[in-house]
Amino acid sequence: MPELVCGAADGKYAEGMINMIWLRRKFLTGLVILLPTVLTGWILYRIFISVDNILRPIVERYPFLDIPGLGFFTVILLILAAGVVAGNFVGSKMIDMAEAIMTRIPLVSRVYTALKQMSEVFLRHERSVFKNAVLIEYPRHGIYAIGFVTSDCMLPCEDGTRTKYLNIFMPTTPNPTSGLFLMVRSNEVFALDCSVEEALKMVISGGAVLPSSGILCQPLGKDIEGNPG
Repeated sequence: MPELVCGAADGKYAEGMINMIWLRRKFLTGLVILLPTVLTGWILYRIFISVDNILRPIVERYPFLDIPGLGFFTVILLILAAGVVAGNFVGSKMIDMAEAIMTRIPLVSRVYTALKQMSEVFLRHERSVFKNAVLIEYPRHGIYAIGFVTSDCMLPCEDGTRTKYLNIFMPTTPNPTSGLFLMVRSNEVFALDCSVEEALKMVISGGAVLPSSGILCQPLGKDIEGNPG
């Protein structure tokens, strides 16, 4: 009888641990999903409030400018103006000079460089930085890592054939702006059946946010030019 009581207690303990693990996983998943949205909203709110505070003396002097949402529209106009200025020669030179100054400030340079790289990856007009998401064996056999193909090249072999290699950027978690550059034979790379954005979400969240279609992969095929298989 005591053994049965002990077994029942162990069962309740195991069930409690499973429930705790489930709650922890769901909590972290919700945190990963909500945190970027909340932080983005808070940053935009602070920007609009700051612009409103800057414009307040002008509005008090010219009451006809007291328009609801003036700070919001001012920020939008500033962003558009920056885009127009960056599109001409003089503006691009001014931006280059400003970037050179920012990158020379010890602490600011790291933050500025990280934000600039992040914006170039996620906000550029042509999302051609990453061709597609792939799976590679790294750092050893049996362990896989997610990477992103940036380009490919053909390298000559000793027997006269040329082998296709893929240039792959393997980002780190949770900061995808840093990582490793790898050159991997194409027949050792597996293509993921998901978009680049979905794969990036999976990397940033540490695997907590998975693609809606699941994780499917397939080999990319031959890598040696002129030889079968």
